[in-house]
Amino acid sequence: MSLLKRSLVLAVLMLAPTTLAQPSGELVIYSGRSEPLIVPVIRLFEQQTGIKVTLQSGTATALANLILQEQPNPRADVFIANDAGTLEFLKLKDALQPYLSEQIRKIPEHFRARDGSWLGVSGRSRVIMYNTKLLKPEELPKSVFELTAPTWKDKIAMATTRNESVIAWVTALRLVKGDEFTKDYLLKLKANGVVTLNGHTDVRKAVGRGEFPLGLVNHYYYHLELRDGSPVGVIYPDQGPTDIGVFVNAAGAAIVKNAKHLREAQRFLDFLASPEAQKLFAELNFEYPLLPGVPVAPGVRPLETLKLMPVRLDELGKELEKTLKLLDEVGLG
Repeated sequence: MSLLKRSLVLAVLMLAPTTLAQPSGELVIYSGRSEPLIVPVIRLFEQQTGIKVTLQSGTATALANLILQEQPNPRADVFIANDAGTLEFLKLKDALQPYLSEQIRKIPEHFRARDGSWLGVSGRSRVIMYNTKLLKPEELPKSVFELTAPTWKDKIAMATTRNESVIAWVTALRLVKGDEFTKDYLLKLKANGVVTLNGHTDVRKAVGRGEFPLGLVNHYYYHLELRDGSPVGVIYPDQGPTDIGVFVNAAGAAIVKNAKHLREAQRFLDFLASPEAQKLFAELNFEYPLLPGVPVAPGVRPLETLKLMPVRLDELGKELEKTLKLLDEVGLG
């Protein structure tokens, strides 16, 4: 059994899938996204099309493994994931149905599979958030690689390395800096006392309360904590001329191979790439809309102003198991 399957089997067993009726005009979606972030989008789709959606939520990695188990007779028509790596992994397992429409082609190629197997629907950058009462502007790090310095010992929080966004970030580091460098970097972070918490919400709240001066998060967690009234700021790291840039990942969606409601699934993916849905993603969670011309939420730094890490998102999936193995060797938590 592969490393990925060993790591996911318990989570899959806890999903307890139910039998889902699939008459004409319905759509079954498996979603790894938090329901408050995706349900408003689904409701708008239902209102506009009259198609009834059945939603099954869970962790993205467990649902991905469930899709593999259910082939060639899947329950799900569409899969929504928190990151491109999970989608690309399913593509490599031949579990997705490519679809490239005129609307989907409007999303920049960097944020979708080249063969149409999956579509990025919203973006998120990996940033460092900080507590403004604990740190002065002149004290702030400018690179994630500065976080191994003695200055930051026991002062950094991050989400568990089981988190999809963390796994994707580590994979991107491997692709840009190599396995040896990345493993050494993570070991130095561990030795410097970085604390891993259950999730990014825990990290942003801990930084907001002043329990840690710094936290590694997706950019929208900073905005959520700022909206809650906490004294926090944000650093977009590695933006210098010789720096690697900030990693920008995408939450995305795909049609499951052998989907029973292919037409409805195609309509849903076209809808996700529409201005209406893209605007909702920006407003609900401060994420980057990926359709050109749709504005970011007020206060969010526009994506086009960032220096991006030179990694194609459709390169992440094939590296997933190697990243999991490296993280297991590091034992960061």
